[in-house]
Amino acid sequence: MDDDKKQADKRIKKSETSKKNSKKKKSFFYSWTFKVIIVSFFLTAFFTLLSEMTVSMNNIALIAVIILFIIAVGIIFDVVGVAVTSCELGPLTAMASRKVKAAKTAIMLVNNAEKVANFCGDVIGDIFGIISGACIVALAAKAATGIGADERILMIILSSVTAAATIGGKSYGKGVAIKRSKDFVMLAAKVICFFKKEK
Repeated sequence: MDDDKKQADKRIKKSETSKKNSKKKKSFFYSWTFKVIIVSFFLTAFFTLLSEMTVSMNNIALIAVIILFIIAVGIIFDVVGVAVTSCELGPLTAMASRKVKAAKTAIMLVNNAEKVANFCGDVIGDIFGIISGACIVALAAKAATGIGADERILMIILSSVTAAATIGGKSYGKGVAIKRSKDFVMLAAKVICFFKKEK
């Protein structure tokens, strides 16, 4: 009888623990989702305003440079997101024990891999995708006026080239990020430490 009671108590405790954990996961999920929505809103507003100001300058070369910059940054953030999810903690922990600069920040990134990957891949990727689309429309319109070409054909060509460059860059970057995940995570950590001192 005592054994039965003990087993019943264990089941009750496990059930209570699992319920608490599920509640924590739900609250974490809703909290992170809310933060992502707010951050996405303000980042999109900022970068859209910046791109609109640049587009209004009627400088075709500058708009083209902005599109290339957006593609490059999107690829870099995607690479960091993949590197963080595939990086092992062992080498970073060893580096932190030797007091290597930015190692603790790198560990923090890996421990929060889900958040980092979501921010780098989804938030930044989607925002820059929207902005690059707006820049392509503006570039096609201005280039068509300047050279007397068909705006629709130019927009199709520019959109295709941008999409191909972005997808190809991310595809190549993912492979490199998996092979050299520690290096990319450490590089991201050093960039963060440049702006914020490591504790």
